[in-house]
Amino acid sequence: MTEKNVSTLKSHSVMLVSENEDIAQIVADVFPAGEDNLITENASSFQALNGTALQLAFKHDLVIFEIDPDDAGEVAAIKDVLEHRDDSTLFVALTQNDLTITKARELRKIGIDEVLPLSIDSEGLKAAVSEKISARNTPQTAFQNTAATLGKVIPIAKARGGAGASTVAVNLACSLAGGKGSMFRKAKKSRVALLDFDLQFGNSNVFLDLEDNGGFMQLIENAEKPDDRFLSSILQEHAMGVDVLCAPAPMVPLHSMRPEIVEGMLDLLQQRYDYIVIDLPCAIVEWVEPIFKRAAQLALVTDTTVPSVRQARRLIDFYREANMTLPVEIVVSRERNTLMRPSHVREAEKVLETKLRHWLPDNPKVARNSVDLGRPIVDIKPQSDLGKALGKLAAAVSAEVQPVAVKST
Repeated sequence: MTEKNVSTLKSHSVMLVSENEDIAQIVADVFPAGEDNLITENASSFQALNGTALQLAFKHDLVIFEIDPDDAGEVAAIKDVLEHRDDSTLFVALTQNDLTITKARELRKIGIDEVLPLSIDSEGLKAAVSEKISARNTPQTAFQNTAATLGKVIPIAKARGGAGASTVAVNLACSLAGGKGSMFRKAKKSRVALLDFDLQFGNSNVFLDLEDNGGFMQLIENAEKPDDRFLSSILQEHAMGVDVLCAPAPMVPLHSMRPEIVEGMLDLLQQRYDYIVIDLPCAIVEWVEPIFKRAAQLALVTDTTVPSVRQARRLIDFYREANMTLPVEIVVSRERNTLMRPSHVREAEKVLETKLRHWLPDNPKVARNSVDLGRPIVDIKPQSDLGKALGKLAAAVSAEVQPVAVKST
């Protein structure tokens, strides 16, 4: 994706529909006049604009307005404007802080690009608007060329809960993105998405100091394939260069997702990103099949205990039912490799039918600091034994994953 600059927003024409002086000041802070921004204030509602709203709105790059979702007349007025919209004007609604996900979804369905709380500060508004403007400006036609390649889907599975799969997923995604602290930082940066599909116990966001924005719950409640605009709105950009879909904060049933929703997401994401890293639940669910049909590589995190090795073998067999040629990298977590292979390691390699190449040493201090600070290990301690091991894993995955050609239609 294009880089998003949230430090300044230059040369924009903004229409503000609000009588709230605090909101007016926040908008002025985000779009300072000294940077060639022009703000037109309309201290009224869309209903009160008496037919002039349409002409006024589409003369601006951005329309920021207050709306009460329970005010049917005002909702109808903005809906009428949006029915005549083109893609050049961005509409951002400010509404009550305790708005339910259902009502927010209803506002987005009529065409509003972003729904934000009235309590938002200037930094929050700046970040949200900048992300939307950047997403709007990202060329979409470039991804439709049938000669292009699709992004590589890399699922991260685990043989047991607590194996460290989220640590692997987060640090792998950040390394592949070539962000600060990554061993790939001198190379051309890749576009990377990280999806936390561990619906019930996902915590990838904790490693990145991100809060759930409710996007996954909206995706589930919509119960339909997302479009590109909606998918862009629920992904959160991290400073390490990764766009993240957090697992839902509320506990939801694993069957809440459906295969067609996952398939629709991957259709869009593979056109936009170079890598899609997916943190999977420790469960067998129907909707993982589209992931493994498209997977270019699987990283399976385990230890070398007998129960974990047996479960890892079962998972490999199950996932290969969807993709018989799926390459699998076994990642041994919290164990250090030794020159002489102990008997239990040799037995594990025999059961898994592969040499155990990737070992993540047990370093509880570094791992704990990563979680407490909300920063990936490859960022805060890339030269630690654990940081180096994660970097080597990312290098191996990057080297072995091959481009996937788009099929001609």
